Amino acid sequence: MTMLLPPSNATPLEKALDLALAPEARLLPVINSILSLKHVTRPAGIMPFLVFEYGLEPLRPFVANLYNLIDEGRQWARFRGTHKAVYDGLGFTGYSGTIVNPPARRIAWADFQIALDRLRDTESDLIPIDGVVGLSAPVRSKLRRVYHGHDIPAAENGYTRHGGSIWGDDSGARVPGSDVKWSFGRTHDFAGVLDQETLEAFGAWLPTVSSDYWVDANFLWSNSNYEWANSPERARRATILTSLAEHRFWVKFADENGELIGYRKAQGIPVRAGLVDDFQVNGLNYSRSNDDPTHLLIYARTGFGDGAGKTAKTVSVFGGTVAAQKGKLWRQDVHSGVHFGAFPTDIPFGETVRDKVQILLEII
Repeated sequence: MTMLLPPSNATPLEKALDLALAPEARLLPVINSILSLKHVTRPAGIMPFLVFEYGLEPLRPFVANLYNLIDEGRQWARFRGTHKAVYDGLGFTGYSGTIVNPPARRIAWADFQIALDRLRDTESDLIPIDGVVGLSAPVRSKLRRVYHGHDIPAAENGYTRHGGSIWGDDSGARVPGSDVKWSFGRTHDFAGVLDQETLEAFGAWLPTVSSDYWVDANFLWSNSNYEWANSPERARRATILTSLAEHRFWVKFADENGELIGYRKAQGIPVRAGLVDDFQVNGLNYSRSNDDPTHLLIYARTGFGDGAGKTAKTVSVFGGTVAAQKGKLWRQDVHSGVHFGAFPTDIPFGETVRDKVQILLEII
């Protein structure tokens, strides 16, 4: 302890009082703790005040952990209004992505998009993404659209007066509380077979050709319009698959209890494996083929909001008709047809995601 009394004339009583009343023993630990209070110890009770001191209050609705907010938010605040701040802000929500700026020639040159790194986990994540990016971007800029897996931009046709406008619109849907357009997509691939029972139900069954001679083929000569060089088996496949392609197909989605969620209009497309990737199924390329097909591809893509709030546990194919509103693509009233295939899946439908279903069927 430092004695503050004059050493020459201090009385014993004064010295005793000075020792008894000295505050250093009680106050010095507290004084020393103040030096590390903001940056080292940081008790939970002081964190809201530090958030206010650093000007990070706007981020509080989007970053629940105040310690993370202090550690990462101070850097975000220094770069606020730049691309780096946008990327840092996306990190607060658990996502990352790439900023996509429109051409400078466009009138809305400051309305940017973000190509997200992955499909959103839940639609409750969309408002935080919108909020954080809105706080991070330059004041002159506006987030217009976020997408992943399903990006169909509006068509732009040249630079003439006629082509200077945008035809159509970008893909996406909006959610309450946000002006941003959200466009997400997933792909679900399945593989199965077309057996004799199913083909007979469609009236498309032809027996397997037992040899390479046309005389052994079970085709009417009046209906045979194939090249002589083609094998009978190739002609059989082409006959069956092109006949099936003329039918009306639907993809049926059902929940875990087998209850119907909805039917989505589908196409039946004869395809074969090849280098041209009209379609990619299970990592392999397939191209359209009417003269030498090997598979029938059932192809469907749900619309934004189809089945929202429900989860499909099985996917199957239905070749049937509808009673009314024949142009409607998502419906519950498909009937009078052939139902086949039942593939297990797990598809949580949402307002902002389109699910592409590809079912590759081989003749057996």
